[in-house]
Amino acid sequence: MPRRDMLASFSVAPVIAAVSAANLANPLEAYAAYGNAPGAGGAGGAAATGDASAIKFNTFYGAATSPVNYGGVGGTTKAKARYSFDYPATFTEDTVGKVDKGTKGIDCRFVGPSGERIFVISLLNEGMDSQGFNLKDPQKALSSLTNSDTVVQDLVLNAKDIKSSTSSHAGIEFLDFNIPSTQRLLCSIGLQEARIFAIFITASERAYARNPAMYQKVQETFRSYALPGGK
Repeated sequence: MPRRDMLASFSVAPVIAAVSAANLANPLEAYAAYGNAPGAGGAGGAAATGDASAIKFNTFYGAATSPVNYGGVGGTTKAKARYSFDYPATFTEDTVGKVDKGTKGIDCRFVGPSGERIFVISLLNEGMDSQGFNLKDPQKALSSLTNSDTVVQDLVLNAKDIKSSTSSHAGIEFLDFNIPSTQRLLCSIGLQEARIFAIFITASERAYARNPAMYQKVQETFRSYALPGGK
């Protein structure tokens, strides 16, 4: 099967439909809060080869809110976070609109000074197929989420070789990708409490080559958390 057909066959639309139905029934409250201490290492791709120590990072705490909570910026408090990651202080948070939130599952997005992008997808693990979403097939797991962003879809389509690795933090397993293509694509995908968490980082190969450790740190600090209070 051609690669583009294969990507299309694993559409994120059924997952989004389940997200909308379930989350509308139980929306989470969102608060704007940022941390400024870099997170410890962990889930992510290959070890950093550059030096990110001179770069200031902030920490974003994401709420993984329902589709009705769109149009704002900011995340949540550390105590109420469903995921977090470190990002360069020079990056700016971009507003997530109704379409991106409701039909693509995008929970937050940042834009860098050289056109880099960071965004996180949060979806309920329902509706992908009869067995649900899982990490057993890395290519299928990645392909099933690429419809959320046409740039990411094209990067996967144009990649000559897609390799994955695994990492874990606090017992949560992540699939990690570092994909050279027409741009560099870093991605980590995890599952926790029947919810999919995935971070995508895109940058031109020129920008990535200047300091790969900076982009890898964003990926490596990506975390997901249990519902506050164990609910």
